[in-house]
Amino acid sequence: MIKNILKTAIRHIFKYFGYSFLNIIGLTLGITSSLFLIIYVADELSYDNYHEKADRIYRVSSTITEPDDQFTWIVAQIPFGPQVAQDYPEVESFVRFINMPRQLYEYEDNEYNEDNFYYADSTLFSIFNYNVIEGDAIAAVSEPNKIALTEKVALKYFGNINAIGKTLTAGANSYEVVAIIENIPSNSHFRFDAIAARNNLPQQLGSWGNFGVFTYLLLPDNIDIKTFEAKLEEMYDNYMKSIFGAMNITIKYSLEPLKDIHLYSINAGEPEPTGSITYVYIFGIVAFFLVLIAAMNYMNLATARSAKRAKEVGLRKVAGTSRGPLLFQFLAESVFLTLVSLLFSIVLVIILLHQFNIVAGKSFDLSILISPIFLAALFSIVLIIGILGGCYPAFYLSRFNPSAVLKGEVTQGASGSSFRKVLVVIQFSISVIMIICTLVVYNQLNFLKTMDQGFDQENVISLRLDGEMINKYPVLKTSLLNHPGIKYVSSTSTPIGEGSGKLVFNVETNQGMMEKGVNFSVVDHDFIDALGIKISEGRNFRQDMRSDTLQAVIVNETFVKRMGWSKALGKKIQLGQNAGALNARVVGVMTDYHQTGMYNETESLLLAYRINNNIVYIKINDNETDKTLSHIETKWNEVFPDKPFEYTFLEERFNNQFEADEKRGVIFTLFTILAIIIACLGLFGLVSYMVEQRTKEIGVRKTFGANELSILELIIKYFLKLALIAIIIALPIAYYFMSRWLENYVYRTKISIYLLFIAALSTVLISIITISFKAYQAANLNPAESVKMRS
Repeated sequence: MIKNILKTAIRHIFKYFGYSFLNIIGLTLGITSSLFLIIYVADELSYDNYHEKADRIYRVSSTITEPDDQFTWIVAQIPFGPQVAQDYPEVESFVRFINMPRQLYEYEDNEYNEDNFYYADSTLFSIFNYNVIEGDAIAAVSEPNKIALTEKVALKYFGNINAIGKTLTAGANSYEVVAIIENIPSNSHFRFDAIAARNNLPQQLGSWGNFGVFTYLLLPDNIDIKTFEAKLEEMYDNYMKSIFGAMNITIKYSLEPLKDIHLYSINAGEPEPTGSITYVYIFGIVAFFLVLIAAMNYMNLATARSAKRAKEVGLRKVAGTSRGPLLFQFLAESVFLTLVSLLFSIVLVIILLHQFNIVAGKSFDLSILISPIFLAALFSIVLIIGILGGCYPAFYLSRFNPSAVLKGEVTQGASGSSFRKVLVVIQFSISVIMIICTLVVYNQLNFLKTMDQGFDQENVISLRLDGEMINKYPVLKTSLLNHPGIKYVSSTSTPIGEGSGKLVFNVETNQGMMEKGVNFSVVDHDFIDALGIKISEGRNFRQDMRSDTLQAVIVNETFVKRMGWSKALGKKIQLGQNAGALNARVVGVMTDYHQTGMYNETESLLLAYRINNNIVYIKINDNETDKTLSHIETKWNEVFPDKPFEYTFLEERFNNQFEADEKRGVIFTLFTILAIIIACLGLFGLVSYMVEQRTKEIGVRKTFGANELSILELIIKYFLKLALIAIIIALPIAYYFMSRWLENYVYRTKISIYLLFIAALSTVLISIITISFKAYQAANLNPAESVKMRS
């Protein structure tokens, strides 16, 4: 029986190859799209799950509250880890990651600047699970002057030779390579390239007043985190009140579950780009809708062929076949078509996986095809499309009355017609919603990129100096400024757009001198001019006034508002008590610029003046860029002959903050286009069904004088009503959800009427284009043939 059913299904596919082909295309597009989205969502949900103790690991964040400000850092103080383990028995263990200073590491002729090397406590490998390929990783985090490298770093320095026992040199320090670790998985919220022991650093390092260390705690199962966080408040009185109490500054710790960090963290300073639980929900829903739309297409295209198959059903029933075997036959055809489409989809996933990795910023390999989530997705798709999607056509086709069929009395049926209309309305409602979402996403990204950032990043080259190189900065600057293609050379302590330091300054207020936590950056006298920052009041730092290094600061307008100053110039700002202390007055007020990037509010900012800093910005002319870069490299090699020349464009670096949203936007756009294509196939199916059912009517109309234009108008009007209903349903839904989505941004665009109009117009045009082909065929039917075909 199964063999006969399979033969019949294959025969039917080839007999009506055109419609079978449309079915397979629609199903393949829907399944392929949903599979890519499912593996993307599964990867986003898998972050840090590979750690065996992931459910018990928490990262410590610090919320600092001042009388007029509050902010959260994803770090703690260096003493926090050992102290919390000593004071609270709930803490089973802790580990801290301390960033090693950027240095040039060397082995023979191979030398590279490294930014992602860390010191860690000896407990690292008892808390986290990293795959050690060879060597003794415990020694790397327990003994000084030893280091563990990841595979990619070992290959970079040592090639294919055994790295164990070799030595990496960084200035006056040397590290023996004692272990090679598998590259940290891409689904990690924190990744490092090498790890060395905390005890390479002095034992007494840092105080309760200094933040900057990633700290993780290992806690027992089923611990009440809120209760434990409340207990941690005792630490403020015990260790920090003597430092911060007089300033009315409080510190409160919060514990972030390891597995939540990637999708839920909204704090600045994350070591890796974060995901978004909102997008996980969105992509998950889109994946389901794509499968749903594909199933709807099958229903429409199957019922569109009802008249062709009615006689087959009638003959089978006359021959004694009951409804049950007919149901099974049609379901088998549905499952068979789904399996064929599934096979094509898997082939497409294999072919397009590399391109998808590029678009999504992922690193999937073919092993994903045998992962439990992928196999579960395949089973679910067969269930939804093959069985559930095939149920309606099977019940619909198998219900035909044999006597009515053989007499040619099969009618459309009001309920069936209404159901198919509902399917098309749902399909196009989903498409309209996705079109609006896509437009809003790109509008928001464009808004962030094009809004006034308060500085000019165009044609600015960024270099970085380390250690003793900073002392030679004046030599480099002088040699570069001799070139006509270079306008400015400036330096700062903090890359623009990437945050700033924070210290407690003594600031003059209306209530006298008060201690305030202040965001600050150190710059030279050319920084403001080089970056095109505007001075709204007062003056810039002056090179001929060396006293500015200790006696002058510049603040932004937000700083002035925060302090409640009616007149900012001349206000006192102090830091420190020693001979090099800052005892300054405000000499200038600058307009706000986004030192912390576009995803955060503009913060109050203070600029202090120093001649030599480690970040160099070079403003160049926009003509002959290559020649100017070549000159910069030549001068670099003259001043730093042993240091590799590495540069970035400030514009590219600043725009990196948008990379994650851009990738998600591209993904959403691609699958929106696919959803529209699949929906159009469904609409085409319903047009085909209508034309097939109304062929005789069209013939009669033409016999009585109706022209082609009136027939076209008749068909197009009918389906435009469905498109308009879909638009009416979709607009408020999309507006509501995208308004909520925009609330995640500090700076956000508005959903304009114009944008909604574009989405609606696009839907109407797409509908007309889809309908027109079949409508044109119907309008040009020979009326005599039309009547004959239906008689």
